[in-house]
Amino acid sequence: MSSKIYFSGSNKRSMSFYVIRTLSSVLNKVAPKLAIRQAQKLLLTPAKGRKKTPVPENMIIEQVNGVQGHLQQYRLGTGDIVLLTHGWSGSASQFFPLMEKIAQAGYQAIAFDHYSHGKSSGKVAHLPLFIKGVNDLVSLHGQHNIRCVVSHSMGTVSALNLPKHIPHLLIAPVFNMYDSLRKSVFDSGMSPPLFERLLKDIERTHKIEFKDAVSEQHIGLVEQPLNIVHDEEDRFAPLSASESIARDHKMITVHKTQGQGHGRIINSDTTWQVLQGVLIEA
Repeated sequence: MSSKIYFSGSNKRSMSFYVIRTLSSVLNKVAPKLAIRQAQKLLLTPAKGRKKTPVPENMIIEQVNGVQGHLQQYRLGTGDIVLLTHGWSGSASQFFPLMEKIAQAGYQAIAFDHYSHGKSSGKVAHLPLFIKGVNDLVSLHGQHNIRCVVSHSMGTVSALNLPKHIPHLLIAPVFNMYDSLRKSVFDSGMSPPLFERLLKDIERTHKIEFKDAVSEQHIGLVEQPLNIVHDEEDRFAPLSASESIARDHKMITVHKTQGQGHGRIINSDTTWQVLQGVLIEA
């Protein structure tokens, strides 16, 4: 359900809008704890992927410890590390074809399932947990061993919260996340006071404020040229947002694709070509 809310571009109000608005408003007043639990189920539960991707030969799959439980890690190849971080309702398996190319080029590709995604622990997910997850992997392997971070969709937001000297490749990045999230949630019918209470609860628990964590607060601090790969027909994260950011920050280059959408672009020829250039310059 949460993916439909986060990535919805519709402004139409169906009967469900009024049902959700009424129920969430009433629950927030008469049973606030139950309201929070229901809001978590509605907004913080990522969808489970059904597509099975063949596991590359010689891939090492293991569980590693993080601050919020265990994370499922996938390693392929040897050498300097290319760390890959997926987006909302995604998984490490989305990167498997790209990881094979990285390993064949002489690097170690490491991907992982974020908390509450894939085979990692947890029942709910949100941006602060994404940030903690990618930080867990960087701490585990050491900043000095990481040649580059490759991120997709919401994973780009968490990646940009990492130390600013680490080279990045952003695939279909999400900008204006905080405002877009609020609009999408309110358009779904969720009671605004309940939503704001849920956000404050998350921020208080994890000591990370959403407004301070969004990409716009960090992208200007990146210490080297930044490459973005984005499809012209991306229905979930509009190319226009990446182009706008690039106009404001001259160190950003946007590489456009056609017909790759929001997901297929991960393993596109353009992504691999751009990543090769990033690895050479890193």
